[in-house]
Amino acid sequence: MARSNKPVNPGAENALDRMKLEIASELGIADRVRAQGWSTMTSADCGRVGGQMVRRMIEQYESGMSGTTTQAMNSTLTAQYDANKQP
Repeated sequence: MARSNKPVNPGAENALDRMKLEIASELGIADRVRAQGWSTMTSADCGRVGGQMVRRMIEQYESGMSGTTTQAMNSTLTAQYDANKQP
């Protein structure tokens, strides 16, 4: 299967770009990004930004889940982990 850079949800592209720039600002690299563009950033800088984006998206997803759903999911994951452990 070929990979593409097309977003799964094109409507979310602007929000993701804003989040990316917000995180870059928090990491102190936003001025360089604005002046030079993302293509000049190091892999480490891009990785830090991407890692923070994923962390925030996971936090947002988890906070949107109800406590009951979270407990059920944790129980299911724990059961799957226990079943897959090798003695």
